[in-house]
Amino acid sequence: MISKSTDIPHNVMEFEDECFFDFVKVFAGDKLAALLKFQDISNVNCLLACNDPFEILSYDSDDLLDLKKKTSIKLNSNSFVVLRGIKSKMMLLKNALTKKCNELKKQTTKISSNIMMTNNTASISLIIDHSTNSTCSSEQELANNSSSSGTTSNFEENVKKHLIKLLNE
Repeated sequence: MISKSTDIPHNVMEFEDECFFDFVKVFAGDKLAALLKFQDISNVNCLLACNDPFEILSYDSDDLLDLKKKTSIKLNSNSFVVLRGIKSKMMLLKNALTKKCNELKKQTTKISSNIMMTNNTASISLIIDHSTNSTCSSEQELANNSSSSGTTSNFEENVKKHLIKLLNE
């Protein structure tokens, strides 16, 4: 079994169905994988969205007997209690996956902000370079367009339109 979140594959968010269940078997064991598979909790997002994957074991149904026997102990009162190891493995799995998701989000955010900074820098450089060579009227048009829009996306759209117009001249 895997014991560190660093050992979680970088593409774990893409795992679906059997690939996901195989991962759970390696990380937390067959019993936990069987519990998730029975409930069709077939990917990371589904697991993390599930508040209590053990809730199903509290239901009184003959369809659950095999699952209860794998993951629980039957008391003399005919009720079942989930084994501590199974609960611990679920907690470790969810914590590790949550940590991995947060790491991936941070990486994605960092990459996105780097791309935006690069794109914005390139756009500004193009505007400055072309502005020095363009006529007063096109500079005035760009200034009017950028000051009239209140949002970055409108500004970027105006810059694109302006650049296209200048290329066509």
